[in-house]
Amino acid sequence: MSHDRADDRARTMLTRTRLTRRQALQGAAGLGLALPAFATLGGFASAQGTPKSGGTLKMGMQADPAQLDPQITQLTAAWHVIEHVYDTLIRPNEKLEPVPALATEWSTSADGLTLTFKLRDGVKWHNGRTFTSDDVKYTYERVIDPKTASPYVSDFDNVAKVETPDPLTVVFAMKAPDSSFLSKLMGQSLYVVPKEVVEKEGDLMQTMVGTGPFKFVEYIPNTSVKLEKNPDYWEPGKPYLDGIEMQIVSDDTQRSTALETNTVDFIEYAPVKDLERLKGDSSLAIAGDQNTNIRYMAINVAKPPFDKPEVRQAISMAIDRKPIIESAVFGYGTPTNIVFPATYWAGFKSDIPAADIDGAKALLAKAGATGLKCKIQSWAQYAFLSNAAIVIQEQLKQIGINAEMDLQENATLLDNYFKGNFDLSVTGTSAYVDPNDVIQGNFGTGESSNGMKYSNPKVDDLIKQGTTETDIKKRAEVYVQIQKILLEDLPWVNLFIANQYEAMKNYVKGYVHIPTGSNISIKEVWLDK
Repeated sequence: MSHDRADDRARTMLTRTRLTRRQALQGAAGLGLALPAFATLGGFASAQGTPKSGGTLKMGMQADPAQLDPQITQLTAAWHVIEHVYDTLIRPNEKLEPVPALATEWSTSADGLTLTFKLRDGVKWHNGRTFTSDDVKYTYERVIDPKTASPYVSDFDNVAKVETPDPLTVVFAMKAPDSSFLSKLMGQSLYVVPKEVVEKEGDLMQTMVGTGPFKFVEYIPNTSVKLEKNPDYWEPGKPYLDGIEMQIVSDDTQRSTALETNTVDFIEYAPVKDLERLKGDSSLAIAGDQNTNIRYMAINVAKPPFDKPEVRQAISMAIDRKPIIESAVFGYGTPTNIVFPATYWAGFKSDIPAADIDGAKALLAKAGATGLKCKIQSWAQYAFLSNAAIVIQEQLKQIGINAEMDLQENATLLDNYFKGNFDLSVTGTSAYVDPNDVIQGNFGTGESSNGMKYSNPKVDDLIKQGTTETDIKKRAEVYVQIQKILLEDLPWVNLFIANQYEAMKNYVKGYVHIPTGSNISIKEVWLDK
């Protein structure tokens, strides 16, 4: 759950690949992927001077990764470790365009039913074995195996089979054209893993063996993660760093202080309450802006009285987003009542009505829910979400709903959320490229990420239309329809789109902020000291 700017001198990641921008656009166009959607969001610190190798980057991380298995975890904190150790076939750059990773090129058949990926030759696993197409097929089969219980299995519902005609070719045979599939491969669905390690360890929760720029050394829960340079990494000369030391610093004040006192060189989720002070520090550089995320309050529509539309409507009518944003992200966010921002190709302009306390009370009375008592679940380690939950708790009191706060550790909350063990849950999701990345898993009937147990046959039909349609304008219309239905059904009360920043010492060079919240560009980082 992730449920998770700018100067002209910065080098884009796209120019450092073998695939041209034209080829990237053509590869995505075959699936209807809209690439320039967030071009206005891109921004990054400048890479000045000639990169030099050496040194260890000390990073202050917001939360404990807890689960390190790419096919099982849904923790954003885990992805900020996984992405440095494992690789996907393709990945997004800072403009959310697909660029090569383990695959050097790809093509789509005219009917959209066959996707062929040519793989990079000579890639080595961290254990020394040569990477082949069989590893991709094994990873796919592991994801869809019920024994794995992967939350990403639905990403491959439209895949009929995966074939490996030779060691450097992978072919995905689709049941129907899927305009969202390429974006899934750029996301969390298919970080490729080695079969022999999984079979030896049983899972990858505490052991990591990948093909990525860094090798796993050590994980101490709630304390630190250590990674070292992969000398056999497939991208020549990368990474520049000898290693990464990730320190878990959940407290926002402590994370800022760690950077200012030289305890760390870089912090993720630079606390927005400290942002003006950090910007004023001449020894620091800031990267970031609006990311592809949505922060919301989920309502468990399967639990009385929340199964009544009037109750959900009353809750929505009580919400005033301005104080929520001030408390959660100190104003560094955009209020919204829909899933996507209006600037995104699948978004639209939606006016947010003012809070209506009297109207909400009347709806609760109509539903027989006056004096309702419930619990608000949120994250113990993400202050921007727990602070939002506290404000909502006070706002619900105004309409006679007494909500007890229930802040939970990462793994516990995920387990409870996806099992539907909650009344209200203030949470969020991030790192989407395609709108279906958010819509299908969260609102499709029976989907594993649909903790609200929401079901609407009309939405299910529109989800199918959205994935099979290749015309981008028609796809946009489909996702606008879905969001308008969600505004009526209210399984989520959408709150805000958060800005996200990273802060670093001036001697940290080459970092690129990516709107999905990924820190994959750490492999480009070098230390000028």
